[in-house]
Amino acid sequence: MKRHLTTIAAALLGLAASAPAASALCAASPMDGAWRNVNPDTRSITKVEFSTVCNDVIHNGRPASGPDARIHLWGSCSPSDCDWGTIGSERVDDGWFYAFKDDGFAKRHIYTRMAGSDRLRVFIRTDFTDPGREDYESDNYFVRR
Repeated sequence: MKRHLTTIAAALLGLAASAPAASALCAASPMDGAWRNVNPDTRSITKVEFSTVCNDVIHNGRPASGPDARIHLWGSCSPSDCDWGTIGSERVDDGWFYAFKDDGFAKRHIYTRMAGSDRLRVFIRTDFTDPGREDYESDNYFVRR
């Protein structure tokens, strides 16, 4: 009997180790999608792509970790917009998401949330490493592209 239980336990452990990752359905966020600045003449962020990440995936009995969302930003540059790349973003308080970008010459603190039902708000605090450059903040609103 003991030998039989050991065989069953080993078989169950083998099944668990080879089972595919399990996940539940994640609800889409109203922030997900492509956005453009409501001000076509902005000197700040011109476009945003936001996508929430479903972090309920389980691998080998442990939750997968990673950012709560990803944000891709484009800044106003000439002759074409500057691609800031994609940054991981964490959910913080009151519907806000926070992302941090270190460009070397400046550290940017990026906060994103819905503003009403149809606008995205992106607030950025830029801290320059050069003490001779003045830090600044930008507060922009976006509509779907």
